[in-house]
Amino acid sequence: MLRVQKYEYSSDTEKLHRYSGKIKRYMSLAGRVAQQSCSDIRHGAVLVSGNSVVNVSANKNSFCSFGSRFRKESIQPGCATVHAELGAILGIDRSKTHNADIYVARIDKQGDYKMSKPCPMCEAALRHVGIRRVIFTINNKKAGSYRL
Repeated sequence: MLRVQKYEYSSDTEKLHRYSGKIKRYMSLAGRVAQQSCSDIRHGAVLVSGNSVVNVSANKNSFCSFGSRFRKESIQPGCATVHAELGAILGIDRSKTHNADIYVARIDKQGDYKMSKPCPMCEAALRHVGIRRVIFTINNKKAGSYRL
């Protein structure tokens, strides 16, 4: 039996957005990057500072030692793969990640957007490098965002 998880907003700091303007442009780019994922779960991330794209990344199946320090073994068993969010911040100078925004998109095989809120490991890493805001896909019509 297929279980459907219902997404609940945990606080007033999370906001809903319709895809328009800047959000639509960066989410479209994140969706195109996600198509290049080499895993079954296709995530793409776009790191934006000001109005310029700093870096993009997609999920990869290779091991990432940087992500290991932000994981709690009891919550997330297995090895830390390179999530799209981690790939977007790895190797980027902190002066460019400080107060930057990251746009995260997840797509299915048909190209539709799915829920892509960052996992606790990625959220901790994003906070560590000074990312200001996370914008993530919920479905084809809505995106969510929250400040770190």
